Amino acid sequence: MNLSAEKENLANLGLKILKFSEVSKLRDERGTYTLVIFINSSLSLKIGGLGMADLDAGYYTYTGSAMGRGSSSLAGRISRHLRGAKKKRWHIDYLLSSGESEIEAILALPSRRRLECEVNQHLISLLRPETPIPGFGSSDCISGCKSHLLYFGVEDNLLRKIAEIYLQRRENNVFALLKDEAQPPHHD
Repeated sequence: MNLSAEKENLANLGLKILKFSEVSKLRDERGTYTLVIFINSSLSLKIGGLGMADLDAGYYTYTGSAMGRGSSSLAGRISRHLRGAKKKRWHIDYLLSSGESEIEAILALPSRRRLECEVNQHLISLLRPETPIPGFGSSDCISGCKSHLLYFGVEDNLLRKIAEIYLQRRENNVFALLKDEAQPPHHD
């Protein structure tokens, strides 16, 4: 993913662009977010109570919500996902701690409404990804989502496509958080 080109494309769509290091600007916000994750090579790992899972290399998304304050706000939840060392509490913690995955970008939609399932279902219906691990991140789902982890392989313009879905749902600003310039990408 060419983050310089993505940054310009997202800004042209009307998204507010932040660096990962600026996540604290969302500290007072609640809402929904989608992590865009790249896995460098195929891997097998244990995902808590879901057991062993095999994941192919490529792009994945994980959509979640942050409806609280402090550590449960958008800034708090996203900061936790970006942190390397943490106690494995959620399914996504196992994937992000694997050493083979990296968060490439994050889309965030401040909202007082819980929209994670709506966004996730739109990603599925419009972009047709695979569902690699049934039940991943969706144990509390009330909308029948099979999984909140989706697999896209090597998808061109994935971030822009997800951003367009977020823009359809917006109640106010949509934010794109991108890696700081100093952080080297693992790939193009």
